Amino acid sequence: MYRSRPGLIAIALRSLALRGNPIEHWPASLFWLIWLTVLSLGVEIGAQIWWHGYPGEINVFALPAALMPLLWLLLVGQLFGPSEQRWAQRVPVMWLALSLLLVPILIGGYELLRQPWWDGRPAQLWRYRLSWALLLLPFCWLGLALLRQLWPSGRLRALVATLVTIGGLLGFQLYYPDSQLWLADTPDTQDIAEPVDLAPPLPETALFFRQPELLRQALDRLSPETPGVADVYTITVAGYGGQSVFLREAEAARQRFADPRGGHDVLLANAATSADRLPMASRDTLAAAIREVGEVMNPDEDLLVLYLTSHGGSDHAFSLSYPDLELAPITPQWLADTLKAAGIRWKLVAVSACYSGGYLKPLSSPYSAVVTAADATHTSFGCSDDEEYTYFGRAFVVDALGKESRLQPAFNAAKAAILKRETAEEYEHSNPQLFIGTEFARRFTSLPVQRGPIAETR
Repeated sequence: MYRSRPGLIAIALRSLALRGNPIEHWPASLFWLIWLTVLSLGVEIGAQIWWHGYPGEINVFALPAALMPLLWLLLVGQLFGPSEQRWAQRVPVMWLALSLLLVPILIGGYELLRQPWWDGRPAQLWRYRLSWALLLLPFCWLGLALLRQLWPSGRLRALVATLVTIGGLLGFQLYYPDSQLWLADTPDTQDIAEPVDLAPPLPETALFFRQPELLRQALDRLSPETPGVADVYTITVAGYGGQSVFLREAEAARQRFADPRGGHDVLLANAATSADRLPMASRDTLAAAIREVGEVMNPDEDLLVLYLTSHGGSDHAFSLSYPDLELAPITPQWLADTLKAAGIRWKLVAVSACYSGGYLKPLSSPYSAVVTAADATHTSFGCSDDEEYTYFGRAFVVDALGKESRLQPAFNAAKAAILKRETAEEYEHSNPQLFIGTEFARRFTSLPVQRGPIAETR
C-alpha cells in the first residue's frame, strides 16, 4: 500500500508539468481519498497557524465548509466520467494531489506578502496584484493540468468537466462566508504589555451630549439672505471619523466657498478632534442643516454649495462613521429627496468619495451642478491620513478653484491633474464626473469662490 505513494507523486509531478497520464493510472481507492483529504486539512490548518499565529484552537464548525470542495469534486467526477473509469474517486484524488504539490509555491508567495517591502503606493499596488495572483493562478494551473489528464477521454467532456470544476471551486472560494479551520487567540486574550488602540476615542460623555447644542449654535449663526443679491450658503460634511483627511478637506472646501461677511456656512464632521466645536455628521444633522438653509435662503436667488467627503461604497452609499457608533449612510436618492423637500433650487453638489458617480443622475436638474471624484464604477484615491487632502480635494478644491472660478475649466484642470497623478502611481483612473444644468450654466458663469491658497486649519 505504501509503496504506491511514489507512483502517485510521480504522476502528479508529470501532471503539473502539463504532461498527460492515462486516467486509470490515478488511484481510485477510498484509502487515497481519505488520506489526501486528511493531509489537505492538516496542511490548511498548519498554514493558518503560520499566518494567523499560535496559540489558538481548531474550529470544528468550519469542517463542513472545508469539505464542500471535496463534495463538488466527487459530484463532477460522478456526472462527467464514464462509470467504468471511476472518475468520482479519481478526480478528487487528482485535484488533491496536485494542490498539495503547489503548497510550497503558495507559502512562498504569501511569505512575500508579509515582507516589509511594500511601502509607497506603487509597491502597495504590486502587493495587491500579487495577492490576486496567488488566488487565481493556482486555479488556472490546476485547471490546465486537469484538462490535460482528462483530454484523452473526449475533448468536449474534458473541457466541460474542467470548466465546471474550476468555476465551482473558484466561486466557492470567492463567495462562501469565510470559515477558518484555525481560530488564533485574539490579542486581548494574549499577554500584551501595551495594547494598541487603532481607532480614535469617542468624545467624552459631556462632549457627546453637547452635540444638539453644537448643531443649534451652528444653525443659529446662519444669516438671512440679502434681497437682490445671490447669496451663497455652504454645507460641508466630513463623514468618516476614523481619518482626519476628510476633516481637513471639508475645512478647505468651507474656506473656498466662504462668504466674506460670514454667517453662510455649516460644517458637520465626524472626528474626535472636532467633537468639542463642530456638530457631528449624520443623516439627521445634515437634514436639519439643509432644512435650515432652505428656510433662510431665497430659492429664486441664492445658491447652496454642498460638499461631501468620506469613503463610498460600490452601492453609492456615502459613509457616515464614527468609532463605536452606527450611523446610516447617505444615499443619492435620500440626498435628492432631502434637498427637494427643503425647496432648494440652485445648488452645486460635490461628492468626494469612491463610486460617487452614482450621485450624478439623481441630483441632476437644469438648476444644479454635480461634481464627483469618480464615476459610478471606480474608486477614488487619497483617502488616507498620509495625505493632507484626497486626490480630488487637492486637485479640485485646493488647486483648480484656487486659480479658476469657472466650473468647467476648473473641473477640466482638476481631472487632468488627477489623471496624471494616478498614471504616475499606476492606479486605475477614477474618472471624475461633472454635470452642469442648462439654467445653472447660464446663471453662474463663474463660481463665488475665494481665490488663493487655503489657510491652515486646526
